[in-house]
Amino acid sequence: MVVLSEFERQRQENIRRNKELLRQLDLDSIHDSIAREVPDEKPKSVKRRKPSPKVKQEIEPSRRSRRIAGINMENTEEVQKMREEEEERDRRRKEMERLKQTRLYGDFQLLDLITDRKGNLKFEDKVLGATKSDGTNDPSVKLETETAEEVLDISSDNEVLKLFRELGDKMSAGDFYDLIRRSDLAYTDKILQAKRKEFDELKVLEKFDPLDIKITHQRITSLNFHPSTTGRVIAGGDTNGNVGIWAVDASGDDPTISIVKPHGKSVSKILAPFNAPSQFLTASYDGSVRRMDLNKLESTEVAYLNDPYESSDYPLGVSDINVCMDNPSILYMTTLSGNFYQHDLRTKFKLNGKQLLRLHDKKIGSFAINPNASHQIASASLDRTLRIWDLRNVGAASWSEFDTSPSPHPYGAYGSRLSVSCVDWNLENRIVCNGYDDNICIFDLSGNKQQPAVTQWSTDYQVPGKKTQKSEEDEIPTNLEPFTRIRHNCQTGRWVSILKSKWQVAPEDGVQKFVIANMNRGFDIYDQKGQILAHLTGSNVGAVPAVCSMHPTQNWCAGGSASGKVYMFE
Repeated sequence: MVVLSEFERQRQENIRRNKELLRQLDLDSIHDSIAREVPDEKPKSVKRRKPSPKVKQEIEPSRRSRRIAGINMENTEEVQKMREEEEERDRRRKEMERLKQTRLYGDFQLLDLITDRKGNLKFEDKVLGATKSDGTNDPSVKLETETAEEVLDISSDNEVLKLFRELGDKMSAGDFYDLIRRSDLAYTDKILQAKRKEFDELKVLEKFDPLDIKITHQRITSLNFHPSTTGRVIAGGDTNGNVGIWAVDASGDDPTISIVKPHGKSVSKILAPFNAPSQFLTASYDGSVRRMDLNKLESTEVAYLNDPYESSDYPLGVSDINVCMDNPSILYMTTLSGNFYQHDLRTKFKLNGKQLLRLHDKKIGSFAINPNASHQIASASLDRTLRIWDLRNVGAASWSEFDTSPSPHPYGAYGSRLSVSCVDWNLENRIVCNGYDDNICIFDLSGNKQQPAVTQWSTDYQVPGKKTQKSEEDEIPTNLEPFTRIRHNCQTGRWVSILKSKWQVAPEDGVQKFVIANMNRGFDIYDQKGQILAHLTGSNVGAVPAVCSMHPTQNWCAGGSASGKVYMFE
């Protein structure tokens, strides 16, 4: 028998007592009565609705494909009409682009050539729209779109041109006597130090923010500082044929600038003849040279060079122009093909193929006239040479691939490792040139023991020197040697205009000096001995002022950048 513990006995007693209490309460009978009183409910059946028959709706697609539908659209009238309209739009667009890149024919008012902020002609249809049967445009034809003047806001343009007209009225040829006056001032070390101190005091023009002085729409390729000293004017040309004019000293809170488009391609040179101070001569790669008259507010064509040996109109892009100091009515021109041509501005232009002279077989980047003898010129070319010529002696170009072309007599040449970008000639018979070999070369042609002064050279003179081993009898000897070379970075790349060294035309202080842009956003100024006078720069010069120019008489300097902005030091 199992002996229970005290705790187990107590638990069994509690169970027995609880059962007795439940029996006395009679809970089982109560449970049975409740179960009988509640009736049994059967679950209600759920009635399901029959689905209503679906009505088939036709939904139209957002885009219908005739190809999927099997409809042949190739020859339908609608498709043919769409194609014709598209071809016509494309033809008009290409024709307009072609017209924009060709030269302008005839005479225009400057207001007709005004451009908007995007560089488009405001009166584009008037200037480019009317064409003759030979493909040239005739601005005398009246077009329906000429009523655009009533819609366009040209009030500000009229005000700017009115100001330029007033400037032109105040200019006289006698005001620029200093351009042809010689100075006998002795050049000493004291003067050199004084000039350096003077240039150190030059600062960027503070009247305007340089970022606001934007005179062209595209990269500046040419710049000219007008000889005027009171109402100063700077003109610049860009790669699209636009020419901007800035009246530096005009009153107002904003720069007074007007931009016109007289050319279809890059403007290679802007020239201000000192005998006609109210005019600018502009040359372009479209083959034309035009005269811009600030007094009459007109633009007229004075010359157009094309290849006389081509059956069709093949323009010879004008790369540079100059006028003679002793006879400013004679215009000298060079081309991208290596040609040279003269024209008397007092006569109507007509190209004479026999007077189209050959100087190089490749592009002439720049040329200069001897200010002391207008029959002598120097040319710089892509063929890596600088050459000096005598225009009085013209013969066959035996040295050229175009041996049938006439050519002036060559005095000699300087050979460079790479192309020669520019050349310039000063009053004291010094020549400066620079190119992609990163050197500025200065030549002294004023005369020495080895050779007479350049002005005394005869029509068949040859500079003494030894020919190279590769030279042949009919080649031009490379007998010119610079007396000094200055190391200068000229690697501009494709986005910056070519650096070109330029003499100050007629310095009032008597110090012969030239300016060239510096790739470190500044200008370098040297004297004719190769001694540096100044390095002009500033924190507000935000780009390389690659195309630079000095005022003809005063020590003011200006330069244009690839964005069309101008920085001026005064």
